[in-house]
Amino acid sequence: MNRPIQTAIIGYGKSAKIFHTPLLKASDKYEVTSVLQRTRDDAKKDFREVKIIRDLKDLLKDDTLELIIITTPNHFHFDQAFEALSADKHVIVEKPFTVSSDEAEKLIRLAESKNRVLTVFQNRRWDGDFQTIKKLIHEKAVGDIVEFESSFNRFRNYLRDDAWKEKDLPGSGILYDLAPHLIDQTIMLFGMPDRVFADIRSQRGGEADDCFEINFYYPGIKAKLRAGMLVPEETPRFVLRGKRGSFVKFGLDVQEEALANGENPLNDSWGTEPEKNWGTLYKEEGGEIISKKIETVPGNYAAFYDEVATSIRKKQPPPVLPDTAKKVIKLIELAKKSDQFGKVIDVV
Repeated sequence: MNRPIQTAIIGYGKSAKIFHTPLLKASDKYEVTSVLQRTRDDAKKDFREVKIIRDLKDLLKDDTLELIIITTPNHFHFDQAFEALSADKHVIVEKPFTVSSDEAEKLIRLAESKNRVLTVFQNRRWDGDFQTIKKLIHEKAVGDIVEFESSFNRFRNYLRDDAWKEKDLPGSGILYDLAPHLIDQTIMLFGMPDRVFADIRSQRGGEADDCFEINFYYPGIKAKLRAGMLVPEETPRFVLRGKRGSFVKFGLDVQEEALANGENPLNDSWGTEPEKNWGTLYKEEGGEIISKKIETVPGNYAAFYDEVATSIRKKQPPPVLPDTAKKVIKLIELAKKSDQFGKVIDVV
């Protein structure tokens, strides 16, 4: 049996605690031996034998480390990933990959030169609702697709003084926070769009954006991606419209809440959504519109780490190709350009 992959985590905030740590602890393919925390040492609550390191250079001197997981604020991703790859480590970067597509390209070239795995934690590819959307498209349940809507709305009408995501920093704001999920999922479904039109705003008067609507245009298909912080009412997470009907799904994938509650990702019922949350398929039959509930495919975030382990041990492509992650950042850049000039931008 292969030795567990010797792993270090850089940063130990919400992302590390809620998402990465439970998935790593549930897998026998990884052993977390070090965590980089600048001042705190609360990682020891989750990993009793872990070494707390204060400086990245000291961390990377450890020749036993194979994999570095970067969960720090977005503007640190490039420099930390570059240093880790330069030290011959495999690297997982929390989304967004980088702040710019030029940075993404530099990391890709470095990983290739070092023959190291580089991937991005686009965990929402393994959301149950998204897997259901993929299944319905494959089955042509609504016929040829004409529209796709993906929304990730919240309600918080005040700003947090201690939140770096709401400061005027590179990669801050809701665009870099949530658009990587929505854009990555859309690329998985339809590929790269032909054109982009975006409206990006700061509705609460803060330093960073807190609302966006991005429209992608494909031959015969329009994809609308939206997120906002001033949406108290329930809105659909997904809407899929085709020439034979529509599918509408409310609610968020159950895995994040389950992880936050300490549930085990290896449970048989993991990722299973209650029937009351299933989406609805609407179709015309015999001159009438009929509707029926569609069971949500169980989500499975653990699959990401299973596939990364295979990539490292068997030298196979990672679950999220860094080139795809770079395309996500490129589309964010084009959305910003569209918003700046108020016009549709061609994707070239």
